[in-house]
Amino acid sequence: MIITYKAHKSFEIENGKVNVIATSSPIAYCNLIEGMQEKNELLCAVSEDYDAIPLSKAVDWLGDPLISESLLQKYMTKLTSYVVDELSADGRNRIITFYRDLLNAVQDELLMEDLPLEISFDTDLKKLFKFGGLHFNKTLTHDPYGIIETVLRIHDRLDLKSTVVFSNVAHYLDVEQFIEISKLCLELKKSIIFIEFCSHKDQVVYGDAKFSYIDEDLVDWY
Repeated sequence: MIITYKAHKSFEIENGKVNVIATSSPIAYCNLIEGMQEKNELLCAVSEDYDAIPLSKAVDWLGDPLISESLLQKYMTKLTSYVVDELSADGRNRIITFYRDLLNAVQDELLMEDLPLEISFDTDLKKLFKFGGLHFNKTLTHDPYGIIETVLRIHDRLDLKSTVVFSNVAHYLDVEQFIEISKLCLELKKSIIFIEFCSHKDQVVYGDAKFSYIDEDLVDWY
């Protein structure tokens, strides 16, 4: 995929790699952050064959992994369907049996009331998982590296085609964690974009990531 930023060289996003788009220009940084959210028209995306791709489909914008609230919640509907679809036959039957026993117990209690109340039995396990409050472990919300890793694995499990985009990750990750993310991208054959406000000399922090840099004078160095 190629992302173009008006009046600048294009960013060629490599699959299976960490792609860093960095700048020390407040103007460029704001343009990139807002552009990824389609709040301006300065960014656009095309395929390797130069077919236009709506930016909202090309990238999965998540922003700052620690400040953005409930950023994993956006995947829960698809994840619930995935979990239900991947259940083994034995697992599915066991859950339904326990669920039926639970509702039968509730129905027995209702019979004690002098009211014509009944429980409806529904084998839609998606509703059951929702009823059970399926969610990610709350400790994950305080772990930026864990959030990034989890999003990449979600994209892999759900076969999502968009490219994950985070910002400000250098505030939270060390060199070893960047290396691990690079290994994960290679393993999953997934690309990721980090939008960073930093200096050119900070490139070393990102290990073997593809590093594109726009300086404070809006000059491209990539």
